[in-house]
Amino acid sequence: MGMGLTRFRRLSRGLIAIMLLCGSWACAKPSVLKPSVPKPLGGSVRFTVLAPGAKQVVLVGSFNGWAKGATPMKIVDGSSVWLVDVPLAEGEHTFMYVIDGVRWMTPPQAEDFVIDGFGQTNGVVIVR
Repeated sequence: MGMGLTRFRRLSRGLIAIMLLCGSWACAKPSVLKPSVPKPLGGSVRFTVLAPGAKQVVLVGSFNGWAKGATPMKIVDGSSVWLVDVPLAEGEHTFMYVIDGVRWMTPPQAEDFVIDGFGQTNGVVIVR
């Protein structure tokens, strides 16, 4: 009987260790990309925006002539976050997002904001 109890204790300790390891792995959440102020990223700037339900999001600004087709963004899998990395020269650049080709959206997050001559508020990103 003593031998069976010893083996049971060893097995139960092993099972507890496995359960703890698997439990902590299951609780670990993958890193989630959240929209933020445009960030420098190895020679470019990363723009992110939350656009739930959008079929297409395009970044427009002083750096691409405000052209709707120049800088399309990509959706991050399993989210409503869109992103694009853009190489930008040093200086201040104004920008907005165009949702589904028709809705011009003021950036919710930017380093600064300016009113343009068309009644819109543009975001400003400063590249140093």
